Amino acid sequence: MDDQSMCILLAGCGGQGVLTAAQVLTGLFAKKGREVVSGQLHCMAQRGGCVQSFVKVDRGASPAVAAGGADVVLGLEPMETLRALPFFAPGATVFMNTAVVLPFVISQDAVRGREAPGYPEMAVISHHIYAVTRHLFAFDATHVAEQAGSAAAVSTVMLGCLAGSGRLDESEEAFLAAVESGTPGKLAEVNTRAFLAGVERGRAFRAVGGVRCP
Repeated sequence: MDDQSMCILLAGCGGQGVLTAAQVLTGLFAKKGREVVSGQLHCMAQRGGCVQSFVKVDRGASPAVAAGGADVVLGLEPMETLRALPFFAPGATVFMNTAVVLPFVISQDAVRGREAPGYPEMAVISHHIYAVTRHLFAFDATHVAEQAGSAAAVSTVMLGCLAGSGRLDESEEAFLAAVESGTPGKLAEVNTRAFLAGVERGRAFRAVGGVRCP
């Protein structure tokens, strides 16, 4: 990708590291002298709730994100990725974690034995995303993070996948340095493994001609 303006949208649940990943991206671009604006769209949530954040690069100082304004999407949870759909630009590149985090209302209704709307099938979620873009790369990033040592590193896996995909004009080394700079010492080894595992996923997509439908 050429050096150009863009908007990256991150969507997930509280506790998945959405805001931390946005901070890593902001630091990465700021270090290269790019004009960066980062912020939260809505729902600064308790653990398990909806969280959306964005990183705007070379698009002025306004914090506003228009409908259809996100060129790249990191979706850390399927339903939260779908919830952010109005912000997807036509043809946006979407990286989506397929591991489900059940919304609080559904999980509580299940505990109480109540009927509640079920979680959508992955095919239904993908169908709605395909209506806007065919550039969807979906995989179980939570499983990859667990193999690296901690499910909490899912956002790092997603950043690694973005780095390895070549979607951004930033080196994998610069990405990793940005990740490491914001990682406490005791978590550094796990986060490094998670990032490199994500890079391998991104490289695999790139090797077959770029991001494509699963």
